[in-house]
Amino acid sequence: MKFGKFIGLTLAFTLSAAILPANLPCPANTVYAADTEKAESAEAIAMRNAIADVKKRMNIPKDFDGFDYDTRTSYDTTYYRFTWSKTVVEDGIEGTGEEITVEYYNGFINGYEYFNCDRTYRKPAFSKLTPEEQTACAKKHFYRLNPDIKGNVVFERSSSDYNLFSNTAKYNIHREEYGIGLYKNSGYITVDKDTGDLVEFSLDWWSDAVIPDASKRLSESEVIDKFIKGGKMSASYELFRKYEKDPETDESVYVPYVMAVYNFYNGENLLDAFTGEYTTMYDDKERLSYTDAYSWGRDYGDSDEIVCGAPSAEDDEFDDFSEAEKAALEKENEYISYEQALKIIKDDEFIVWDDSLVPAKNVIDFYTDDNGDNQPCRCLKFEFTSEDETKDCIYLTVKLDAYSGKIITFNKSYSYGEKSKNKNTAPLSGKAAEGTIKKAAEHFIGEKAAEYRYDGKINLDAYTESSGTGYFTRYVNGLPADFDTMAVRIDSRGEVLGFRHTYHALEFPEPKLVPENKVMQKLFEREKPSLYYTGFTDLQLTPHVYLTYNFTSGYSFNALTGERITSGGKPYYTDEATTEPEKQQQLYTDIKGHRYEKEITELFRYNVRIASGEKLNPDGAITIKEFGRLCSQAYGENNYLSYIYPDIKHVDQDTGEVTYEENPMLYEKLTLGELAKIYLYNYDVNYYRAAALEGIYAPPYKNVPQSDPNCGYIAIAKATGLIRDGEEFAYDKCISRGQCLKLMYDYISGDERKPVYKIISI
Repeated sequence: MKFGKFIGLTLAFTLSAAILPANLPCPANTVYAADTEKAESAEAIAMRNAIADVKKRMNIPKDFDGFDYDTRTSYDTTYYRFTWSKTVVEDGIEGTGEEITVEYYNGFINGYEYFNCDRTYRKPAFSKLTPEEQTACAKKHFYRLNPDIKGNVVFERSSSDYNLFSNTAKYNIHREEYGIGLYKNSGYITVDKDTGDLVEFSLDWWSDAVIPDASKRLSESEVIDKFIKGGKMSASYELFRKYEKDPETDESVYVPYVMAVYNFYNGENLLDAFTGEYTTMYDDKERLSYTDAYSWGRDYGDSDEIVCGAPSAEDDEFDDFSEAEKAALEKENEYISYEQALKIIKDDEFIVWDDSLVPAKNVIDFYTDDNGDNQPCRCLKFEFTSEDETKDCIYLTVKLDAYSGKIITFNKSYSYGEKSKNKNTAPLSGKAAEGTIKKAAEHFIGEKAAEYRYDGKINLDAYTESSGTGYFTRYVNGLPADFDTMAVRIDSRGEVLGFRHTYHALEFPEPKLVPENKVMQKLFEREKPSLYYTGFTDLQLTPHVYLTYNFTSGYSFNALTGERITSGGKPYYTDEATTEPEKQQQLYTDIKGHRYEKEITELFRYNVRIASGEKLNPDGAITIKEFGRLCSQAYGENNYLSYIYPDIKHVDQDTGEVTYEENPMLYEKLTLGELAKIYLYNYDVNYYRAAALEGIYAPPYKNVPQSDPNCGYIAIAKATGLIRDGEEFAYDKCISRGQCLKLMYDYISGDERKPVYKIISI
């Protein structure tokens, strides 16, 4: 027996214990003494009732003598997780052999799990219960767990459960009212295929939900008309890339281009199905429920972690340089020097230099210029650090164009000492900083700054209100180009702490935009909105349900043509014929009345199939490849056909190109001689290799010629007992498809687990 879990499990939830302070007075009629029972607390009474309620609905075996629990209280609702366990002892170690875990709150069981650490590998087997019986068991357990559950429950069996190697059947559960699905009301239930016992259960459900009557909703066409007239869309330029041939190198390269695009405005696409207006659900949720406030910050600052050294002193004259070294020195000489770069930084009016800074890194790096080309830049990092609590640590990183010395980006930060007199705590005023931010932007990019619009507010840094970042978006022809942005970071003292921007010198098409309603009309000629119930529960777990039409917000459109496009900017809809979905294969049409009809039909239900067409041809010979696929489906193990019949390698004599062809032997009929060869490989690979030696084995049967390529395999297979004794061996006899399926069926139906080389007797 294997031990999977032990007693003394770590609690999944934090268990808070209420402790009565010593200085609080006791109630007048309460006496605390060693021989007096303490009154049962409200928490203990509530848990006692919860345990009793659970045990009324399910049988907890008497030998499950271990018990553990977790509790969690959230907004006046207490959630329980109860665990009953059967204790076992092995080699003097006490552990848990089986467990039953139940999750419960407010009279509702929302989770169940049965765990057995002694599970062993399941032999391929048919279920003892029929699918109909398994479904009946699943429904019985469902309503036993929650007999008062309200709503229309839909059970859907997972298609993957029709296999030979799992002993459970899983049913997905969802809720439908008026034939319409209800979002967030779903789960699953799993039962044992042989016994029907409950194995696992999980469910989210709004039992007390008031469901709006769907019969009073607007029709699909009515809500589409309303959406076309009042739907919100926003136009902007977006950056795309396409492959083009470089005329000089004839290689495919990415070429950026710009397209004017429509998107649904802020994803507002959920309409009330009764009014056609935007749903009030989000406003109601904000009004009725507590919601966490998330701050979506943008990464800012230098991300390069390139190790480089401080400038070194000039060496003495040395003339022994190679041509490559001289070329490198000449190139380096074209770049601005460290001293020149340092002077530019110190002289810049928006970078506040501090003489305490010392050089930390100096390296030639690269940046992407306005034309999308990589250009060299000199990256300098400075810092001042001290353990003196009265002093501040300062960090500064600057990138400059390696040829012109133009500042591309910089970032500065302070780490104040505990006793620092310079610590900046004053809150940052966006209005006061706006003028400085705009001046800095113009200072660093010149006339291009006029193309950017200030967002109008400063996003404060995550850990302080004394500094923040102002963001800009580039506008061309009145449309935002969201891929070109600019950011200026500033603190409340007016010091600019950072700058970065992106700019693409590309052609922007003139925005002769198609009207929004025309775009929507084109969309709804092909797409239809989805109708479903959705909603939320408030802090008191009261559900609020809304019937909505949903127009997927992930659509993008070419704003000049109105056609839907992909994320890569290509037309979403094409004139090419769409591939028909693969149809589920129906049972073979040529097995009616066949002697193996029952066996073939049962295997087919478990996806053990040879043919993929309408006909099986059950009396036709099975091929080697079909046999291998059948073994994988029915037995669950690799039969190593790829090693026995490897792909054939071809080498082009002119180009040296190597290609592989599937071994044609796989499509030959499976004879008993070939079966002996396959079985011998699975029995012992060393015997298989020895049998491959030609001309050294005497025929083991009088009718088997020594020239037969399988002679060696047959000889050793006979010696190892894989082939039955006799004077003759029908080495060239073929096995029919129906016969092979019958033998597989017999193996699966039996209790004995055979090795793969004994499935079919030779």
